[in-house]
Amino acid sequence: MNSKGNDGENFVNELAYNSFLKYWCYPSPKYENGDKKEICDLLILFNSVVILVSVKNYEFKGNHFRYFNNTIAKAVKQLHGAYRKLFSESVVIIKHPDKLAEIFPKNKIEKVFRIVINLGDGVKFYPFNQMTKNDDYVTLFDRDSFATIISELDTIPDFIDYLEKREKVFTGKMTIILPGEEFDFPIETQRDFFSLRNEIINSDFIFISGSEKDLLATFFKNTRNFPEVLNGDSNGYYLIIDGAWENYISIEKVVRKNEADKISYFIDNFVKHELLININPMRESLAKALLSFDRLTRRTISKSYVDFHGLYKNETGLFFGRRFGDFNGVGVLFTFYTNNMSFEMINHLNNLAIESSNLYTDYKSKSMILISSNNQHRFLFSYIDKLEKYTESLENEIRKDVETLGWFTKHTKFEGTEHEFPD
Repeated sequence: MNSKGNDGENFVNELAYNSFLKYWCYPSPKYENGDKKEICDLLILFNSVVILVSVKNYEFKGNHFRYFNNTIAKAVKQLHGAYRKLFSESVVIIKHPDKLAEIFPKNKIEKVFRIVINLGDGVKFYPFNQMTKNDDYVTLFDRDSFATIISELDTIPDFIDYLEKREKVFTGKMTIILPGEEFDFPIETQRDFFSLRNEIINSDFIFISGSEKDLLATFFKNTRNFPEVLNGDSNGYYLIIDGAWENYISIEKVVRKNEADKISYFIDNFVKHELLININPMRESLAKALLSFDRLTRRTISKSYVDFHGLYKNETGLFFGRRFGDFNGVGVLFTFYTNNMSFEMINHLNNLAIESSNLYTDYKSKSMILISSNNQHRFLFSYIDKLEKYTESLENEIRKDVETLGWFTKHTKFEGTEHEFPD
């Protein structure tokens, strides 16, 4: 394989083993039970969402149209073929590097995104979006913009939110982005640009003066939305956002936000250091549940854990504390135990904490994450995928157990309002 091919393959592998993408990425997936051919460069499978990625590394030699034909056109065709294969009537088996072969769950997929990532350098302008022959939307990124986006939107929910809103605004509008500086447009480049401009000027179009990073800054400044003006009645828009990214990252509020986000990486590190070792089905399910939270939710959960642990870290003797919160149907339960307690006692109290949380919140949560620790952050954990309502007799037993263990319950606290984590 040549150096360009290696560069593209290395880029895909770096994405696939990035901590927030690891469980969702299938690098160069093959039709395992069919022709064994590669389906696409990268497949990202997250709950009911699939992202098909084509990576191109064609060298730009000054002719934009030839470059587009050798990168974009081929990539769009590849993505169209990948979709047809995955969603055909046949069963398609794919394989994740760290898991057994599995059936692609086409019947559970509700949303498909298609992405082309261009690794070449030196392009002064390029189509921002494309459509397949079936009129399916395709998102285009260059290497630098994509790297920035997954660094800033470093959870799958945040990344998908950006893709979804980007597609909603720009669908139906031929969009050209000009990341190059104004002085960096030689005569040949100007000729190519005006030729393309004349092709699309009579259709719905948007010209963006700036880079994808500038657009991302505009998205953040606009409370994670794109400018509403782009949804107007005009058939053409010129969006001038040059320098928006540099201005954005220098704002004190952004610096404070990045500082506030640091605590949220407790979740990321917990997955990495506690769950990704000795992996088993429960650990994998728990990892996926935790990584399904966006960055702001992770910040709230992590801060609550730090505050909770700080309250009880000096307790000794027979002591058990708990804190519970629900996030869109996912319950997160923290418990604290002391070194004076036996494992059997801890296990019993953790089970009782789960049961009583369900009972006294009227089964608010559909699934439950338990993270239990002592003053040395020695973790015990569990994940219950589907919580079911208890029988009346079991509910009575739970209430009886809580009353029997009254000498514990005086130390057992639900923090916050209506069992939610405090802000």
